[in-house]
Amino acid sequence: MKIRHLLLVLAAVCIGTAAQAQTTGEKIKEFADKHLRLSGYLQGGFQWEETNDPSTTFYLRRARVSLSGDFAKEKFDYRLQVDMAGGPKICDLYVRYKPMNELNVQLGQFKLPFSLENELYGPTKFEFIEYSYLTTYIVRNNNHYDGIAATGRDMGLQLYGGFIERDGYSIINYNVGVFNGSGINSKDHNSSKDFIARLIVKPIKGLSISGSYMYSETQYDGAEYMKAPRWSVGAIYDVRHWIARAEYAHANFGGNRTDAFYALAGYHFEKPWSVVVRYELIDDEFATLDENRITLGGVYKPFKFLRLQLNLSYTMRDNVPDAYRNSLGTNLMVSAIF
Repeated sequence: MKIRHLLLVLAAVCIGTAAQAQTTGEKIKEFADKHLRLSGYLQGGFQWEETNDPSTTFYLRRARVSLSGDFAKEKFDYRLQVDMAGGPKICDLYVRYKPMNELNVQLGQFKLPFSLENELYGPTKFEFIEYSYLTTYIVRNNNHYDGIAATGRDMGLQLYGGFIERDGYSIINYNVGVFNGSGINSKDHNSSKDFIARLIVKPIKGLSISGSYMYSETQYDGAEYMKAPRWSVGAIYDVRHWIARAEYAHANFGGNRTDAFYALAGYHFEKPWSVVVRYELIDDEFATLDENRITLGGVYKPFKFLRLQLNLSYTMRDNVPDAYRNSLGTNLMVSAIF
């Protein structure tokens, strides 16, 4: 074989190998984009509160990494989300089976389908830095009400879906689930389970009206298990520029009847600006959580991976020393999203 022919054969082999490698690389990338999507965000900032003893602090609120994907022609999907702020912990770990719009199944650890704000407004979408009293206390984002701090999540199983399709949305939507009632990354401590049901009706585009109910038995500070039922009603009106949302919830834990309410309104300018204002209150019979708060917020998002938020708040508290009764606060938070 002449040298020229040999070189032509080697060139053809190299070209074929390179083309095959490129095709393999494209297939790997396509597989990863569909089944192994990596995302996350960091949120940190600076907070100042004026009281008799003013407090200032820098903070790291969240440092989350998420792995998600779908398979079997998008009938199944999953998500694993880990938060590294304040010590590693798993926030979300679930799989969903979605055979049809009317009936879907979700199993694992995920946001509770109670109220609107808790599940539908994640930290990178939420208009304010701090969640409302309703979401913070009644939906277990901290443990000051019934002893469970769970970032609004729990381990369990839910069925969900929608009926009567119109212009890309379902008019009637439902969630029905059973949960441990012990918070995240924790086995149940008794044979009782939490039951949650929620109905959302969307009569027109942009308007959602909801009602939810939760039956729970839980324990606080070593006491015996007590019933802790709660319910909520709410509405959202969200169109191109305007957002308005309000919710009311009632809970009863060990005889401590508690009411929580918030109402907010905002305007989205042509990107990247938004301004919002919110009034909220929580009032409990034992007078341990009685607070009112007014918050003015601004959101600036110059790039899809950067979000800046500034909140000015005035808090009015009952049953505390006069020096801490009323206070002004400023909170600045930066979100880096990838």
